[in-house]
Amino acid sequence: MPKTFCLLNHELTQKQIAELNERFGSQEIVYPKEELSKLWSQILPEESNDKIIKEVVFWLEKNASPKDIFVIQGEFGSTFTLVDFALKKGLVPLYATTRRIAKETRNGETVHREYIFEHVCFKKYDYFKEL
Repeated sequence: MPKTFCLLNHELTQKQIAELNERFGSQEIVYPKEELSKLWSQILPEESNDKIIKEVVFWLEKNASPKDIFVIQGEFGSTFTLVDFALKKGLVPLYATTRRIAKETRNGETVHREYIFEHVCFKKYDYFKEL
């Protein structure tokens, strides 16, 4: 049974955990240590991401096995690099798709907009295949 390694800016919801269990056979959710989570959630746009990527690779190489699941979302360039790593190492990288629901209220000339993100499903990252 595969484990699921999560690299997100939040913890999974119960609906997401249920989907990982039912659809992907995951039996365990593994989050990185707090220090790595903080690094991942605060990637600075003007700095190199190499240190963070190396830390994540070390975490995965130490703990994950081929066919384990890797749920990852975040800063685009780092995510791309780590998805490429995961695919090459035989992990199953996933991302969550969401439905965005907007609520808008007006108070005179002020408009307040709030977005609610609702999980729809997980999809696999994959290499391009000719159509």
